[in-house]
Amino acid sequence: MKEKNWIWIVCIAIFGSGLYFQSICFDYTLDDGLFIISNRITTKGMEEWTELFKYGSMNFIEISPVNSGIYRPFTLLTFALENELVGKFNPMVSHSINLILYFSLLMIVGWILVFLIQKRSLPWWVAGLTLFLFAVHPVHVEVVASAKSRDTLLSALFAFSAILIWVQNYKNLKAGHWIVLLSLYFFSLLSKEESIPLIALVGLIAYFFLGKTPWEAAKSTLPFAAVALVYLLIRGLILDSASTAYDSYVNSVMYMANGSERLATNFYIYLQYLKLLIFPHPLSWDYSFSQLTVQNFQSMQVWLSIFIFGAVIYFAVKGFKERNLFSFGIIFYLATFSIFSNIVPALIIGSNLGERFLFVPSLAFSFLVVYLLFVLCKRLPGKWANLFPILLLIPVLLGFSWKTFDRTKVWKNNFTITKNDVKSAPKSWRTHAFYADELRKLGLEMKKDQPDSARNNFLEAKKEYEIMLGILGKNMPVSQYLSAYAEVLILLGDSTKAISTLETAIEKNPRSFYPLFQLGRFNFDKGNYSEAEIFYLKALQADKASLGPLYKNLGLTYSRMFQKEKAVVALEKSLQYSEDPEIKKVLGFLYSELGQTEKASQYLISDEVSTPEEIQFVSALIKGNSAFEKKDYKTALGEYLKIEQVYDQVDGQSKFPSFFSAFGKALLETGDTTGAKINFLKAVEKMKSQDPVVYTNLGTIAFLKDKNFSLAENYYKKAMEYGVEDKFSGYSNIGMTQLAQKKEKEASVTFEKALEFGSSRSVIGNLYLLNRSLGNVEKANYYQGLLGTPKSN
Repeated sequence: MKEKNWIWIVCIAIFGSGLYFQSICFDYTLDDGLFIISNRITTKGMEEWTELFKYGSMNFIEISPVNSGIYRPFTLLTFALENELVGKFNPMVSHSINLILYFSLLMIVGWILVFLIQKRSLPWWVAGLTLFLFAVHPVHVEVVASAKSRDTLLSALFAFSAILIWVQNYKNLKAGHWIVLLSLYFFSLLSKEESIPLIALVGLIAYFFLGKTPWEAAKSTLPFAAVALVYLLIRGLILDSASTAYDSYVNSVMYMANGSERLATNFYIYLQYLKLLIFPHPLSWDYSFSQLTVQNFQSMQVWLSIFIFGAVIYFAVKGFKERNLFSFGIIFYLATFSIFSNIVPALIIGSNLGERFLFVPSLAFSFLVVYLLFVLCKRLPGKWANLFPILLLIPVLLGFSWKTFDRTKVWKNNFTITKNDVKSAPKSWRTHAFYADELRKLGLEMKKDQPDSARNNFLEAKKEYEIMLGILGKNMPVSQYLSAYAEVLILLGDSTKAISTLETAIEKNPRSFYPLFQLGRFNFDKGNYSEAEIFYLKALQADKASLGPLYKNLGLTYSRMFQKEKAVVALEKSLQYSEDPEIKKVLGFLYSELGQTEKASQYLISDEVSTPEEIQFVSALIKGNSAFEKKDYKTALGEYLKIEQVYDQVDGQSKFPSFFSAFGKALLETGDTTGAKINFLKAVEKMKSQDPVVYTNLGTIAFLKDKNFSLAENYYKKAMEYGVEDKFSGYSNIGMTQLAQKKEKEASVTFEKALEFGSSRSVIGNLYLLNRSLGNVEKANYYQGLLGTPKSN
């Protein structure tokens, strides 16, 4: 059978990798962006490839980059090279590379297994079934179907290639062999550090298969250990201290466990891993809080795990001296799994459980299963000793193959994987959060063409976000999802709940852009322009601010606040980020109001102004505002009358929001007080005007024409509230209305306030008379002195 080993190795490798052939047509999913489309170096091809070796691999991601955690430059280099050669990242190419790597790995592992069984004179089918079980095991789906998991495939391929060269030449290892195999192992570590425990496999092979003493076996590992030490030193020099960004129970429940709870929870999780190896269903890409929870020693599952692992460790120790292959398989499993074991607090990996962590340990598991069948059946008569184990495993291999093929379908895109895994991991906050996010994105895509379907998606997303919030509780440490939840609420029209959620998001993260921006928009829509301004200015200081829309909204807010110069500055900045025709129009109207006719014409007179009404509106606006600035109110009035005819037809409210106040002023200056009042009231009621000039004029009309002194007082106070520039006149006007209403004490206080901003004989005279009337002799004499008249006794 020796000469035909390559045949079954190739067949199994083709079959195992062929189960994933459908993945070639899949999209990028989940964390693929960390290494691919959301990586600022790999997206440039080979332009800055040396940077990949200078910093940690999380330093290049677009979202929350940190120079800590992982150092996998070679994997990133392959993505950069792929992008360079292809021209642009293509998921078909990335998935094809994964299939090639998986096929190659199965070939290498197959030849290692052949070497091992020959050393122990085992039948070929022990290696064949081990490789077959490993090749089709469903826990591999995440590694092969996820483009990002190229790091695991590269690490395993390089490490096992190095081991293959070592075992095939162990009797006569020359300098050339050492250079090649240690280089391969170094590339393995640069691809992903999880190949460090495979150093133990070298020692195990030396002891169990090559007949070395324990000391000689340990010495065999030293060259590999030296390479690992070099890698760790480089890694330590390059990476910063571990980031605390992932030190939260939302990633690993170990951060909630203390003392005995940590130990109990570990044993519980170890049992879950074992269950996935034996019965890989259901499978999930995530097992976050609270899919797995903190355990204690009152749990029967914890004690079952202790018993099982206690027993296997006992057999491993007991069989070690006799070089029993059960001992080999158990130690191989424990060694390769150790890096994910969370055994001490300093080594918590930031993930409760991951099927990808079983990729290499599943090889040890496969060997143990097949070797157990060999031991149980070797006493059977004749051919049954070889045939019976194969017959026993056929249903398992078929079942695993079907499960792998079926599970691979789920990885088609983000929507399919997240939709499926809210069912397989229903208690995980992350599965619900990611599925909700995919529903939200899909709804946004469908919103314009399929509004009903989009709404259904938003309703489903709302439900999923609320499940997530229920799992995490009030102190949720991942506040970024509050913004997404609020967006869904906004799209569903639930503004009350949306505002409450946005406010909570800001409490969690005061520098979060989206909630600040949206609260600004809500206040703008309500006419609370001063509040809107506050939120927009805070949003300017937020993380990852979207400056184009922000400056646009800020400019529109200033326009409604009649701070035209500020509005122009903000809108001009907005144009630097987006050539928005709407912004240009608003700028044109603002420039026209400021009397800058040439600038106004530059923005307003264009091919986009096409209808007769629009042409009339723009022409009259430019001429009218130009005349208004020159105080030629008669000409301005004539042009404003033309605007009035088409104002509603051309959506004048958004284009010329101060029209009614300008029209009213022109009417007032030309003697039409009644018409002026009507338009000033339109500015207040229809446009929610905050122009202090409007309220001052309304106050003056109410005071002088209508003799409604209390109404005049209210208007003058509103003018002060909205920031009247001449505060002396503002307080004087209020004082006069109070005087007319015989509110002598209030008038006295108001006139004194006016003197803080200016002075006039009329105000001082009124204060003299008021204080004299109120019996304040000392104050009356003071103001009489200011008037320059003899003091009274």
